[in-house]
Amino acid sequence: QGVSVHFVDFCDRAKLCQAIDRHKPGVLVMETVSNPLLRVADLDEVAKMGRATQAALVVDSTFTTPLINRPLEHGAHMVVHSLTKYLSGHGDVLGGAVISDEEHLEPLRAYGRLVGPVLGPFESYLAMRGIKTFPLRMKQQCANACRVAHWLAARPEVERVFYPADPAHPDRAAIERLFAPGLYGAVVSVELRDAGREKIFGFMNALRTIVPATSVGDVHSMVLYPVMASHRDISPKQRERMGIRENLVRLSIGIEAVEDIVSDLERALQA
Repeated sequence: QGVSVHFVDFCDRAKLCQAIDRHKPGVLVMETVSNPLLRVADLDEVAKMGRATQAALVVDSTFTTPLINRPLEHGAHMVVHSLTKYLSGHGDVLGGAVISDEEHLEPLRAYGRLVGPVLGPFESYLAMRGIKTFPLRMKQQCANACRVAHWLAARPEVERVFYPADPAHPDRAAIERLFAPGLYGAVVSVELRDAGREKIFGFMNALRTIVPATSVGDVHSMVLYPVMASHRDISPKQRERMGIRENLVRLSIGIEAVEDIVSDLERALQA
């Protein structure tokens, strides 16, 4: 549609400033939490930079949901959510939502009329049904994820754990400022020690209750191998530069008893 796209690391303030000065963008697009390394950019500062240059800020807040972070309150113009994931929460609906400030609402509606992204009645019903239990599910998933991340960090089979609650997280200041207290999301990424693809496949195949799936946010726990799924179209060298290594797996933690999740991971790590 005649749109030029330029990629930049939003966690690198200097590079972001340089990119904005060079390209004069009309829109800035970012995530509240990056996938799969769970970096957290300074959303409020990015919003100030966008407003100073009259660039609309669009934020994908799927990983944090409105329970953890509300980008419009930090200066964003539009927020995007995958209804498929935490908001509906049951892995049985395909949909999305855009929430806009007043300034951009009419252009958004006009574009919607033009391209027709209207959710069907049944999908709308499923999403609304799921949202009824959303806060309860999300709090349980966050609590489970914290315990799983802490447990994994102490395992000898694990080289590194990526999770926003980590006191040593590189974006700790932004997390403390932008996230709701005590809630850090339900995605945990893990690097297994000395693991190549064969060992990763063995680990995933040994799981019994954690399901291989290319999504997040379901009530049951899921595992994804980014090299073969979300980042399969990126060259190995570029993935390496991004920090996405061959030994990385991403876990979406569900609402099961956390002891069952840990037991399944322990069995798979020892397989």
